[in-house]
Amino acid sequence: MKTGNKSIILSLVFTTLFALAMAGLTFSIPWLVPFLCEFLNHENDVTFMTVVAYLAVPAGWGAVVLLYKILFNINNKKVFINDNVKFLNILSYLCLYVGIVSAVASLRYVAFVFVSISAFFIGLIIRIVRNVIEEAIKLKEENELTI
Repeated sequence: MKTGNKSIILSLVFTTLFALAMAGLTFSIPWLVPFLCEFLNHENDVTFMTVVAYLAVPAGWGAVVLLYKILFNINNKKVFINDNVKFLNILSYLCLYVGIVSAVASLRYVAFVFVSISAFFIGLIIRIVRNVIEEAIKLKEENELTI
């Protein structure tokens, strides 16, 4: 088996583990958030933290779907295509969304600043990768026109 195939398989495994974790978190929010708030002595913040958790769920599921689409494209030898650029673009916006939600949440609970900064930084990295792939597509198209 080629190293590339192993890497894609490993990425698919981790994406699936993330999807399973997302499923568990999505369905356990009503019980998990109050437990964590009690454990961390933030009993007054249960409603706030529950709202923040539910606001983050769509971004998590969107990321899972987009990662699967990108990985299946790569597995099918469709790396430098406009669909992957579109998927990475949407993924970067999801990171921006989580960064904004976390930044607003940090006004009440300062630890969300770290989540916000991390989400913005990951979004920036994805944006740069998206730009690289977009340029590679242009080079590939130019190359195909050359005799």
